[in-house]
Amino acid sequence: MWSFSNARLFDKCQRAWFYKTHVANANATKNPLQREAYILSKLQTIWGWRGKIVDRVISERIVPELRNPWALNPDRVLEYALLIHRKQSEFALLNRIREAGMSETKGGEAFAAFYAVEYGNGVSPEELAHAWEEVQQAVRNLLNMTELLDDLRRAEKVFKQRSLTFSVFQSKARAVPDLIAFFPNEPPLIIDWKVHSFGDRDYRLQLATYAVALARCKPHQDFPVTQSLYAPENIRLIEVQLLTNVVRPYRLTGQDVDSVESRIVESSVEMSLAAGENEVKALDPFDYPVAEYPEACEKCLFRKLCWKD
Repeated sequence: MWSFSNARLFDKCQRAWFYKTHVANANATKNPLQREAYILSKLQTIWGWRGKIVDRVISERIVPELRNPWALNPDRVLEYALLIHRKQSEFALLNRIREAGMSETKGGEAFAAFYAVEYGNGVSPEELAHAWEEVQQAVRNLLNMTELLDDLRRAEKVFKQRSLTFSVFQSKARAVPDLIAFFPNEPPLIIDWKVHSFGDRDYRLQLATYAVALARCKPHQDFPVTQSLYAPENIRLIEVQLLTNVVRPYRLTGQDVDSVESRIVESSVEMSLAAGENEVKALDPFDYPVAEYPEACEKCLFRKLCWKD
């Protein structure tokens, strides 16, 4: 099934894409390659991990309290963030992902794995401290975005990390927006949280994909019936850079939507052809070409498998 992240990985390196989408298996017990690919697929840089903590804090402590601003206490929110930071850093530094049978479900809220532990010299106390400082900054910045939070409080329903499956012609696809808000008499709102030090990258294509997904998906049972009333061009899109305090709204045109849908179909067909359609089990990762630029290999999660021989 097509997704924005898988398509991006496919464009970067088809072999890495194959390891992630067709080899990695959390439940593999008799196939060491599948198990190893799963472990490597979960590795994160310290900065990627920092962003995941912020996502979790927003989902578990901020969004649930939007309708009760008095309960949205910054100190308690940050106390929870620090708890997750400590649990996950301990888990990752001990490399517990390599325990027999370990998975995200089994690890729970402590689950994390560091790229630097697997491939480098580990993560220093200074790096962990800096990551925590930026988690605090991102959370405080969001809590101070009163206009944005007030906008969300007007929503009839708010959904966090809700998976959307949809089709573009014959291509099956999946997207998971950070947040979707539905309003009684207004178009829906999709928000994408970003935790980057510079925040100068344009995420228009990613947000446009979310808009197409929401407009074309099979509605969840708890979605309001008004969802079907809006085309992708009507859906409000906001990128929120939590470290730089930048809020970027996007509006789509019909041409934007056509471009996104064409991209999904073309990319989906390319991946389907690469997988061989029902012949995946007969294929080998080394049947696939590697990244065009060597620099991509330096930070690849699957370098250990790819360079094994």
